[in-house]
Amino acid sequence: MKISNYQIEPYIQRIAQEKIAGCLLFGPEAALVNYRFNLIAKKIAPNLSDPFLVANISKEKLVEDKAILADEFFSYSMLGGRKLILIRDCDAQAGAALKMLFSDQDFAKKSDNFILIQGGDLDKSSPLRKICEENSHFAAIACYEDDERVIKKFIADELLRHKVKFNLDVTLILFEKFGKNRQIILAELEKILVFLGEEKNLTVELVKKLSASEAEISANEFVENFAAQRFDSALLTAEKLFRDGFEAITLARFLSNFLQKLYQARMEIDSAGIGFDEAVKNQRLFFKTEAEFRLALKNLSKVFLIENLSELQQLEIKMKNSALPPKLLLTAFVQNFLQN
Repeated sequence: MKISNYQIEPYIQRIAQEKIAGCLLFGPEAALVNYRFNLIAKKIAPNLSDPFLVANISKEKLVEDKAILADEFFSYSMLGGRKLILIRDCDAQAGAALKMLFSDQDFAKKSDNFILIQGGDLDKSSPLRKICEENSHFAAIACYEDDERVIKKFIADELLRHKVKFNLDVTLILFEKFGKNRQIILAELEKILVFLGEEKNLTVELVKKLSASEAEISANEFVENFAAQRFDSALLTAEKLFRDGFEAITLARFLSNFLQKLYQARMEIDSAGIGFDEAVKNQRLFFKTEAEFRLALKNLSKVFLIENLSELQQLEIKMKNSALPPKLLLTAFVQNFLQN
């Protein structure tokens, strides 16, 4: 039984109540297939680690014994309840096993158990796809790339589900930051929700603060290693960034900005009598760097910060005027700490 594209989302939400024996998920969008596979699985069996209610059948087991699927489908859980039978990355083997099961025209009436199959990008000639699409007791859901409208609605629905206040600009920037992979979106939204706590008010400014790009995250790793005086790790991170095309002068500026914030926080504490927590808050940090910032603020002296801010200023001048490659200059700057 084919599920039309416009029906998929509401159908999945009520799939546990549908009078079907199982579902096949397939298509070119592997991330979407995985997301929907996990979503449906949890709707049938909320605890996927329950050995009495969840059974996994491998490709190898189906090759050895095609009847194993029918045996599992018609079996009863030792403690009662609806069993979930999971099959991943199968095509011909699962198709043959389903054909054997479907040969009993009343198979769906004889068991309340549920078969969930994760297929690949199956074309129309696939026996597995055909047998599922043609059986009225089995759902076949194709997973193609979501359009922008669908993903924006998905983001909005998740925020509403958690009772977060937001506007359309927030939805737009979240879409631009996270793309169309729903699993990534959910993972990033979970981090944002933890940060929001009881506030539940998400603004564009907060999104920009909480969602750095991959390059920024890698640069932060370099900065944090340097601030923690793990200079060998800082060098390794810098070399990786250079291989990925990251500019040395940009990396130096990231480090200078971080040390400048540390210096400002230190001056607020020492000269203005501001408390430690308030001084940290005043720096408006990307939240993933706050723990390392706090540690560095406790451990790094004012002298260390002043000296290195001055050195970084001179380093940027050299990068702009020297015949030597900027990467070599930044590497030499960090290596100097390993020799001391």
